[in-house]
Amino acid sequence: MVNLHTPWRRRCDCHRTSSKRIRGKKNVVIFGETGSGKSSIINVIAQKQIAKTSNDAPGCTPESKRYSVDISGQKFALFDTAGLNEGSAGTVPHKQAKKQLKSLLNKLMSPKSPSDGIDLLVYCMHYTTAPRPVLDTYNTVYSGTCRKKRVPIVVVVTGLESETPMESWWDSHKEIFNTMDLAGHACVTTIQEYPGIPEDLTRRVAQSSKILHDLIMNKCSASAVDDSLPAGMRCWSPLWSMN
Repeated sequence: MVNLHTPWRRRCDCHRTSSKRIRGKKNVVIFGETGSGKSSIINVIAQKQIAKTSNDAPGCTPESKRYSVDISGQKFALFDTAGLNEGSAGTVPHKQAKKQLKSLLNKLMSPKSPSDGIDLLVYCMHYTTAPRPVLDTYNTVYSGTCRKKRVPIVVVVTGLESETPMESWWDSHKEIFNTMDLAGHACVTTIQEYPGIPEDLTRRVAQSSKILHDLIMNKCSASAVDDSLPAGMRCWSPLWSMN
């Protein structure tokens, strides 16, 4: 049997991963514009309603919230965050939401934090979002240390219950993301099942849950490359610092 952890240990003698890091929960931070379906994504992943959702225009997540879920035996901590780009009359104005998100990222990536860093960033966007806000939000969140530390980031496009197949939306709009350093993407519906729901929608809900499970399992990273080091000195290290 191949030991997948051996190359990591050989490459990096300057950082050692604690047993807690190997066995503990992986941290996934979900962010995006107000109404993009961040809370609904968490419910689809959990396959039950654990996060509050709302169909109203103002956001329903006033501050960051942590939810524990299990995917194929692996424990994850999913962080729901306040919606970005909400007007001053909204639940959380944009500047405050941006400040809260930055504070959460700093906290998770602090050397003093018991949370052991960030394993995955999930940018949630509704399929109707204009290209410019998409790029602005990506740059706001991913610039700086998150990019330098190579935290993996993926895009999840929501609201595609009427798209056949859902992935066809990406084929038609992927040029929007050409300048982004993405580890992956998913095209899903976050609609909740209800009495009398059509069979095709039931299939799409189940398909979306599997797509999100696979995306998180495959793209979460327990380590990152610090690009601030010279090429010959780079090593894999836990996501423990955010300067």
